Amino acid sequence: MHRGFMARLKRREVTLRARALLSACAFAAALGCATMEPTIPAEPGVAFELPVGKTATLNGNGARITFKQVKEDSRCPTDVTCVWAGDAHIELTISRDGSSDDTKILSLSPANSEGRSGDIQIRFVGLTPVPRQADGNSPRAYVAQLVVNRI
Repeated sequence: MHRGFMARLKRREVTLRARALLSACAFAAALGCATMEPTIPAEPGVAFELPVGKTATLNGNGARITFKQVKEDSRCPTDVTCVWAGDAHIELTISRDGSSDDTKILSLSPANSEGRSGDIQIRFVGLTPVPRQADGNSPRAYVAQLVVNRI
């Protein structure tokens, strides 16, 4: 009886170790996948679209540009006649390996539509969707149109 009890105890210990190892492997794999999120390729001088929450990587220097959020969208809705066209402000984060993130707030208005970070210049050229009064304050899946150049 003692021998059977010891055998069951040993099998249980092996099973618990195997489960712990599998859990650790699954956790490590999940962490690896989280850091390997695909990025959108961006070519210098060529306009590209970047959805909110996504990251683009500039070909040639590895700078990563993340569209964090729309800070303001006061553009005139397409189904309304306005005296003023309005404006939109977006927040971008620029990062490179080994350096801290650089945050930029860019506007559609020409005076504030460009920003520099290190050796790149970013120009904010458009934002979709254009608001409609009929949509009210419903959430929008924003996409910024950007052009990035090396300086």
